[in-house]
Amino acid sequence: MKKRKIKAKFQLKFYKNQYRFNWTPYFIKRKLRWKDKFETPRCETEPYFRFEWLWFGIYGMWGDDQYWEQWLWIYEYNQGDIKKAKESWPWTSMETKESTWVDY
Repeated sequence: MKKRKIKAKFQLKFYKNQYRFNWTPYFIKRKLRWKDKFETPRCETEPYFRFEWLWFGIYGMWGDDQYWEQWLWIYEYNQGDIKKAKESWPWTSMETKESTWVDY
């Protein structure tokens, strides 16, 4: 069985920083931060970058918490097997009692 990779959606936002003025360009890049809690992954920080200069800024982010928790479940807990990961996904909705798995 061929294993396919799932890709996160990329979000890009432009903003004007009214409280901070930077003569020198400011750039920060963060990696995925996560922890293992009750034998399931928890996303702490999504991967993102931020660039600010003068009053303007650009913010780019890949995916959201749900996406990265599923990604970790597939690649860290199920060795890249998406079908196995979907079947063993432990989270369910409290209202519907159905799995919260999202096919990206």
